[in-house]
Amino acid sequence: MDQMLREFIITLDTSFKKLVKETIETAGVSNLSVNQIQYIQAIGKLKNPTISEIAEELNITKASATTGINKLVSLGYAKKSQSTQDKRIFHVTLTEASETFIRLNQQALEEYVAFISQSLTSEELDQFKETLEKLIKEFYQRNSL
Repeated sequence: MDQMLREFIITLDTSFKKLVKETIETAGVSNLSVNQIQYIQAIGKLKNPTISEIAEELNITKASATTGINKLVSLGYAKKSQSTQDKRIFHVTLTEASETFIRLNQQALEEYVAFISQSLTSEELDQFKETLEKLIKEFYQRNSL
């Protein structure tokens, strides 16, 4: 069982990395680092966040988030706009290139889910879902996610 689980995790990881790589190439954002992609995903998830909100989402310091966001802005993948209510606060939005990446990534994930769903019977899917729910809960508790 341990060997099977290791093989599943490695296969899933390799397959997912390939999927992300293809999405990156299709979206034309292959010059981005893994960290920069995480910033883009966080901004997309949070919708018009402040730099502090991005830092909190990624569990990094505000200074690190500021540096990362400034790099994305200089590369043309994000835009910063100053708050009209508090000039100390900046909101971050994605550019069209980043939005395209988010869209393609979501589409690729949906295809991944469809592949898994089509590979299992209805009963197997129910069991798989129950097992995943349990594992996800354990990961969140163990890693304080």
